[in-house]
Amino acid sequence: MISILQKSLLKKVYAHWVINDIGVKIEELETILDDDTLKRELQKASEENLVKIKNDRFYIMEKGREKFKVVLTGGAYDLIHRGHLETLEAASELGDFLIVVVATDITVGKRKRKAIHSEKDRKRILNELKIVDAAIIGDEIDHMKVVRRLKPDIVALGADQDHVKDKIKMQMKEQGLSKTIIKRLSVDYEGLATTKVIDEILARDWK
Repeated sequence: MISILQKSLLKKVYAHWVINDIGVKIEELETILDDDTLKRELQKASEENLVKIKNDRFYIMEKGREKFKVVLTGGAYDLIHRGHLETLEAASELGDFLIVVVATDITVGKRKRKAIHSEKDRKRILNELKIVDAAIIGDEIDHMKVVRRLKPDIVALGADQDHVKDKIKMQMKEQGLSKTIIKRLSVDYEGLATTKVIDEILARDWK
């Protein structure tokens, strides 16, 4: 059993790797701890094989990653509205760490319409939300690449996402992730789809 403090540090180390694909340096960790306490806690985590140190950067190890449950969800997240927030809240309640995969501009264009905000802007906005632990941009060619890399405990599907649950389960099994749980969220706020918001704006008389 780990302490709340240690769990929080492990999540911060993991978040930095998820977002930046590299370990975190002590000075990059944003905590309320003083430097001595932070170093002591990280050294303790290293001795317990929860993290490893390489070139002055800390990386989470498998044992450390097992200390919290990771939930992965995804979508376009263009023009953030209440429906997005309610869905993210529902996804976050399924575990300890929420990762959001942002659809690329090309993917959004193929499935819906040209995105209002760029993929980089959408990623940055999501990373500013307290409820999101890490937001990253998906892979345009191999949509399962992110899943193989992150190995989430749970994949949360939005109520309005047209993914076939059984199909995703099969894909997970093919990737060696048969233990990953696929969960469809029940949150669904009619009329709050981004496309409907855009249509409403365009239909208004702004004179």
